[in-house]
Amino acid sequence: MNPNQRKGIPVQTPRPPFPIRQSLLLCATLLLPCTAATQERESTTLGGYGELHYNEPDGSGKGMLDFHRFVLYLSHRFNDRLSFFSELELEHTRIEAGDPDGGELGIEQAYLDYRIAPPLGVRAGILLVPVGLINLYHEPPFFNGVERPNVDRSIIPTTWREAGVGLYGDITEGVTYQAALVAGLDASGFSAQNGIRGGRQSGFESSVEDIAFTGRLDVAPTDQVQLGASFFTGGSAQGMDSIGSARVTILSADGRVAVDRLAVRGVAAYGAIADADAINRAFGGNVADSFLGYYLEAGYDVLPLLAPETEQSLSVFARYERYDTQLSTTGFDPLEQYRRTDIVVGLTYKPVYNAVVKFDYTFLRNDLDAGVYANTSQLNLGIGYVFN
Repeated sequence: MNPNQRKGIPVQTPRPPFPIRQSLLLCATLLLPCTAATQERESTTLGGYGELHYNEPDGSGKGMLDFHRFVLYLSHRFNDRLSFFSELELEHTRIEAGDPDGGELGIEQAYLDYRIAPPLGVRAGILLVPVGLINLYHEPPFFNGVERPNVDRSIIPTTWREAGVGLYGDITEGVTYQAALVAGLDASGFSAQNGIRGGRQSGFESSVEDIAFTGRLDVAPTDQVQLGASFFTGGSAQGMDSIGSARVTILSADGRVAVDRLAVRGVAAYGAIADADAINRAFGGNVADSFLGYYLEAGYDVLPLLAPETEQSLSVFARYERYDTQLSTTGFDPLEQYRRTDIVVGLTYKPVYNAVVKFDYTFLRNDLDAGVYANTSQLNLGIGYVFN
């Protein structure tokens, strides 16, 4: 026994011969770069967007302030191929139990993304349906006008998300695609005023009796031109045999052109609802067989005329919208109040790329123009931001 052990003195383990120590040090040195590289590839990002609106109907002076949306992004990159992305939205600042006019807290996106190669990636979770422009690019600095276009509310029901799985990728330079299988719509929520909007299941205990197929193709022939085409098709009966398949099909096209300080964009979408008469018999509504919407918008950045070296922008814009949720009907005459036209004129000021101050005046028109549906207008002011 070592004499020091009897005295209670700790005994040091003899050092190994130098060659062994050198070998262990060399192994550790070789492993450290691998560990560091793994840590560098893995990262978590927090971002978000928000917008505050002031809406004054018909110049009445009785306007309303509303922090319309507060959204947080949370994403995580596990490695070079696998990542996670989520978007959590609070509308109207708070939620109160039992208040039907209160706010809403919802998950707009939450999916795992595995990028196999540039031509092919896979996503699964809560996905945005890739129809139209605003459904994909709805952050306030990325569109003119305080409120989102009504075509994107009543025809393409922004923000439209469903649970599902999809593919995406680059076909060639400037050409990308998306395709997904998602839970279908629920016909019990369709209406004369807002078409299919109320039929979105949004990943909340979604029925999968009917599955929908959706996709999008984007082509950018030049840096100044971006063109897109998208579709959605799927049944909405969700197991209710008495209304047939209630298949909903939407076809949409969009385009964006930017030439110097001029920016032009347009969107058109047509939709059809099979068995609309059976849906109306079952639920007592006036759902149309088909619906149509489109808009054309042009904006011009005038600030460089006053300050040529500025990186800020001030766009003067105008947008014409036509949207009709009663394009064709069976068993009743189309409801003219839901054949609507909006004309929006305004300003969009960006002190930086991802923050915005907005002003617009919107003329709201419909084909009936009587009683509670009389033509009106609205003054809108807003601020917005996005960061990540």
